[in-house]
Amino acid sequence: MSAIQANSPQRTSTTTHISPTEASTLLQGAQAILVDVREVDEHAAEHISGSVLFPSSTPSLNTFPASDPNKTTLLLCRSGKRAAHVGEMLRAAGRSNVRVIDGGLQAWKSAGLPVTTHSKRYIPIIRQAMIAAGVMVAAFTALGAFVNLWFLIGAGFVGAGLAFAGITGICMMANILSKMPWNRIATQCGTRHS
Repeated sequence: MSAIQANSPQRTSTTTHISPTEASTLLQGAQAILVDVREVDEHAAEHISGSVLFPSSTPSLNTFPASDPNKTTLLLCRSGKRAAHVGEMLRAAGRSNVRVIDGGLQAWKSAGLPVTTHSKRYIPIIRQAMIAAGVMVAAFTALGAFVNLWFLIGAGFVGAGLAFAGITGICMMANILSKMPWNRIATQCGTRHS
């Protein structure tokens, strides 16, 4: 779970939304920059060509792409919720020329607009972390029931890690999984900002 992603707001009066087709027109006319706020592995699997990656899990907006007074900053995520939250944060920080693409990448694809996809499909890291945590809890519980009760400490440790991730937005298991060989390719693809 991400730090910026937590408590994502629904549409509010301070964040301006734009349809995918209007956003595409602005991008084709070089009147906007597109910032993808999804995570690295999501971006690697599929993205809009020319988008700049700024994952919503980034804890600070200090590294957000610089504002161009002559261009609109368009924000995109999978469905629009994470982008709306980042948009609220940017507006609170004084940026006024920010618009969220309604419906996110799902609506963009539904409108028949082009998307660049990677041939290899990735399981998002957060899902990998959930799978690993579930397997570990099940294994520790079975070992505790059939081998030695001390194994239940392992299940408690995993549960504490999940609680910590939920409270802080920092998932250590996801960080470890992102360094695994099968995820390094996704990271390399995602950091190209293409």
